[in-house]
Amino acid sequence: MPRQFKTARQINKLKITEAAEKLGISQPTLSAWEGERKSPSIDKLENMAELYGVTTDFLLGRTETQSQDPQQPIPLQALPAFHGRPVWSANYGWLLVNATDRLLTFPDGHTLPFSDVIGELFIMALPFSEPDSPKGLPLSHSEVRSQKKIWVEPISPDSDLRRELQGWYHVKDRFVENEYGNRFYLDTYGSKWLAFLSENE
Repeated sequence: MPRQFKTARQINKLKITEAAEKLGISQPTLSAWEGERKSPSIDKLENMAELYGVTTDFLLGRTETQSQDPQQPIPLQALPAFHGRPVWSANYGWLLVNATDRLLTFPDGHTLPFSDVIGELFIMALPFSEPDSPKGLPLSHSEVRSQKKIWVEPISPDSDLRRELQGWYHVKDRFVENEYGNRFYLDTYGSKWLAFLSENE
């Protein structure tokens, strides 16, 4: 998988010259790392992770699901590694990480600064945190399109709304729909809802 050196720097809104100076290296050296023409030493990789507030696994292009135990809370300093991805909070439900602005975004658009988070965040809902919640990680957008039937978890701070709309949905061309006519459109996947498979499928 491609390295995320440049992505991590851009998330932190650092110019390449600024990042190189803070890392104690030359700009051409950092350019070579970001272009994957050279590799940093372990010490420099750790320095980069500390500067950008991400894990070394993120920098090396490994997915957070491989480096993060779903049952373990996400350390606040590691949140930038989840940029653009959903995280689970028992207090808030599903939220999207906006590492660029250091915010968590609710489905209705309002935001919560990283510094104001109450409680722990996880890469998936903990067992029994929601009635009948599926185990496992959310499907990717392309995986949703290839299924006929999926379990939908709405992303909402409103636990009553989540319980009311969660459940089995049939996948159509542009949306998913349940037996009551409730719909979630595919272009809102990851911001308003997430999909899972049955453990038996």
